[in-house]
Amino acid sequence: MKALLLLLALAVEPDLEALVERFYLGAKVALAENAACLEGDQQAWQRSLDACKDAACSSRSRLERLATLQALQESVPSGLDLPEVPQLLWTIAPAEHAGTRGTTLQVEGRLEYGGGGYSLRRDDGNTTLLVDDLSLRGASAEQMPEIRNASRGARMMARGIAGDGGEKAGFDRRSCVFLYVLP
Repeated sequence: MKALLLLLALAVEPDLEALVERFYLGAKVALAENAACLEGDQQAWQRSLDACKDAACSSRSRLERLATLQALQESVPSGLDLPEVPQLLWTIAPAEHAGTRGTTLQVEGRLEYGGGGYSLRRDDGNTTLLVDDLSLRGASAEQMPEIRNASRGARMMARGIAGDGGEKAGFDRRSCVFLYVLP
């Protein structure tokens, strides 16, 4: 009887480790040539998972990662109770990779297009440039207008490395920029 209950519990409980791997691979496919940005992000998440001391922490961390990557999936299994976290919509890869050294920059606001590129307009009315038209290429050139149209009015967050001159200069074009929709 105990063996049957254990088998039933395993059938009900999703394999979160396998799902995270599936979501990660699905996100890499969706991001096309920008997928390299996700590799470092996944490694950082893996280090935080490795720091978990118990099963509850590991489960919570995996569910949060699934929730973060769900917007980049073709399909999401039903019945998953995912937490409300910022969902990754896109990454903007640099023209040439220069690493991730520098000051981390995280900005929240509404996505808009104008002045030669895509920016986030913060609540104080100031804007932070995500990517200029000259740097926009490939899948990002196709996806950014779609993301802007689909996210009108939504609160967004961008994370990356600050350009020379700090937040006013926007994000460093030599580093990846991660764009999220906020819950």
